[in-house]
Amino acid sequence: MPRRLLILGNSAAALAAAGAIRARGGGERITMVSREPCSAYSPVLTTYYLRGQIPASALYLCDAGSYRERDIECRFGVAAVALDTEAQTVLLDDGGRLSYDALLLATGARARRLEGLDAVVAAEICYLRTIDDARRIRERADGAGRVVILGGGLVSLQVASAVAAPGRQVTCVVASRQVLSQNIDAECAELIRAHIEGTTGIALHFGADVTQIVRANGGYRVCLDSGEELAADLLVAGKGVVPNIDYVDRRQIAVERGILVDDQLRTSAENVYAAGDLAQGRNRLTGRRELVPNWINACEQGRIAGANMAGAALSFAGSVAENITTLCGLPVASVGVTRPDGDNADVREVRYRDDERGVYRKLILRDDRLIGAVLLRDIGDVGVIRSAIVGGRLPQGSLQHVAAGPARFADALVRGRRGVA
Repeated sequence: MPRRLLILGNSAAALAAAGAIRARGGGERITMVSREPCSAYSPVLTTYYLRGQIPASALYLCDAGSYRERDIECRFGVAAVALDTEAQTVLLDDGGRLSYDALLLATGARARRLEGLDAVVAAEICYLRTIDDARRIRERADGAGRVVILGGGLVSLQVASAVAAPGRQVTCVVASRQVLSQNIDAECAELIRAHIEGTTGIALHFGADVTQIVRANGGYRVCLDSGEELAADLLVAGKGVVPNIDYVDRRQIAVERGILVDDQLRTSAENVYAAGDLAQGRNRLTGRRELVPNWINACEQGRIAGANMAGAALSFAGSVAENITTLCGLPVASVGVTRPDGDNADVREVRYRDDERGVYRKLILRDDRLIGAVLLRDIGDVGVIRSAIVGGRLPQGSLQHVAAGPARFADALVRGRRGVA
């Protein structure tokens, strides 16, 4: 009887795992379970759909034929509600129960919901994580003259850019003192703030948090701890994500912020693996077990977990934080460790700034190793910089040239390889 491989999830990690399993040529039976009743799509593209740059059809990564070609049994539109690692079964919300010989947990993450609000108001706040979320925002933005967005991270700023329109007032309420506080430094953030406010009219409220939201005059009144009040017709929140692991019994599987995994993507339970935005594994640069949710990590973790479920013994080298995006027409990239914490005595930074071109570039080094970079506007070499960070290479003797721009970077890497082991 063929081994039963069960995959919970249907996005980057899940697809990569299924591909790796089939690439090994075995005859395993693969079943894939997903809460959403559709083929896999890219959450990264939802903001492009939101602003009308692409149709909904362009979001999808595959169609029903793709699953048939890989001989995958699809159970879409149902969700896992309980996992029994001793019996090796998963209970679904439709009452069904699936058995497995090896299981991959790849259910990703969901938008973090705001707490402490009136139930009616809470149900009306929009988030952006799924296709349905994007559709909901598009529908509610029509006719909305005042939009208040809670948060100043990537999702919040992307939504703000997407819904900004002539005659529409868009305000982002940011609890911290800068935008993208988890990704970039204050100097780069200030340049982004100036660009957003100077080119789009989007207002940014810093150092303020919401104390209350109430219905008022057909819309909402947003009360801030600063004493200010904002009127809104549409509310959107972007306060980060939380792993989708409610179905996991923490007495059976070790969990901290996410599901703990080793370098082979194994959980603490036998025959159970985890990959993607819910997997808390080793950060390649810090050595700590961390949640590092991004598409590249999810794909690589899924590939390795899938191969190991099918009998391989591959190891994951570790996650690397990475965000590459365009905010209001401004390219921004952050890779690796961009906000060092703890003892920073051994950390040094090399900066380059050209105000005339609006360029800002910063390299972060520790123990003479490149560990991170923040790039603004001039980001064409971000892939090369990422390779240097991941490979532990140092462009020796030419850091100022590297910081100044990509034209000299390839040569700098050559010199780095010659000068550094």
